[in-house]
Amino acid sequence: MNFLAHLYFADGTTESRLGNIMADFVKGTTATDGLGPAIVEGINKHRSVDRFTDAHETVKASKGLISSKRRRFAGIIVDVCYDHFLARNWPSFASTELPVFAQEVYTSFREYSGDLPVTMRQMLHYMIEQNWLVSYGTTSGIARALDGLSSRIRRENTLAGAVEELEEHHEEMERHFLAFFPDLMRHIDRSYSES
Repeated sequence: MNFLAHLYFADGTTESRLGNIMADFVKGTTATDGLGPAIVEGINKHRSVDRFTDAHETVKASKGLISSKRRRFAGIIVDVCYDHFLARNWPSFASTELPVFAQEVYTSFREYSGDLPVTMRQMLHYMIEQNWLVSYGTTSGIARALDGLSSRIRRENTLAGAVEELEEHHEEMERHFLAFFPDLMRHIDRSYSES
């Protein structure tokens, strides 16, 4: 899953939201030393979402739709495309409208004064400035997201233009997402509900 889904699963606090995104910017267990407990829990939740997603048969079916020239990056492409389907189907999963949710998230990020990895702070700037969370609901927003990822990956890659994978398999991939996401919701609810 990508940024929108990880923020969806965050608790309503700024620290939880940041932690649920920060997992992409910190590696290993010692990288979390010195971080607050809500941020660490957010990082752990992000990793739990990723493990469950990567092992799910329906997600594997979506990855199987990706063309052979981009198969190496199928996981990234499907993660971003699933954010598209979450944005498109947001009212089925959330009571707050997506633009309102996005602005709440952006405001909390702007007001946060703690330390963040430099690359993460730069990414958050672009996320807010370009309204990524809402733009994921459009094909053009997904095209920008995938092309942007392509330019940030140092090694040679085939992500530029990968929106055509979404366009080619839109209906089937959306069916996959709608079958998968409730399973992920149940997994997170079981794993993180208060006992």
